[in-house]
Amino acid sequence: MRDLVRACAVVAAGVAALAACGRGGPPAAAGGPAPTAARTNGESPLTAADVQAFVAVRARALQRLETALADVESQGGDVLAHVQELSVAERDAARALGVDWRRFTWVRDQIGRLLTSQRQQEDQRLLQAELSRSKDDLEAQLKAAGDAATRQFLEAQLKALSAQLDRLERDRQVPAPQAQEMRALESARAEIATLQGRQDKIQHRLQELLQRTAAGTGAAPSARTPAH
Repeated sequence: MRDLVRACAVVAAGVAALAACGRGGPPAAAGGPAPTAARTNGESPLTAADVQAFVAVRARALQRLETALADVESQGGDVLAHVQELSVAERDAARALGVDWRRFTWVRDQIGRLLTSQRQQEDQRLLQAELSRSKDDLEAQLKAAGDAATRQFLEAQLKALSAQLDRLERDRQVPAPQAQEMRALESARAEIATLQGRQDKIQHRLQELLQRTAAGTGAAPSARTPAH
């Protein structure tokens, strides 16, 4: 009986997740892949060269911010006067590296959308695996069920579960252009994760500097930060 209750609970959770993705709320684990940007400006698909250009620009921009922070930490001075916004540092880095700024901003946003889509797909795979295990449990219980009422109940649960699994499988079918972009992104995921870690550390250091500055002057720290 405990197995039956657990399996039914998983079915109910799956139904709720699938329903949520159709209400326009936050992306649910069972939702389909996040849509990529419509290329209304004639943007061509993301390429491996785009990804490497993004990595190079972001790395250079973060290095500039890290150097500026280190200078302020060691020599003092106005934090916000020395430490740029990340987007400003990226614009300067793109110019220095000969990367088209408009294309860079589109690539940056597209990478964010693709990473979100990949995380959603990973959540989908986890849910699909859990629902598949529950389906196996229900099928085993159906084989062992003796009375008609229990069999009818289990058959209804299996039908609902199969429908959910079919929908999840359809949602996992990624359009060819997006799949191509994801392959272009895949080789740089580790580098991008490392850059994100550096960005988070810069954010933390900046907040600490602003708090120390506010404590020393009695003024509230500015809300401006370079990492966004």
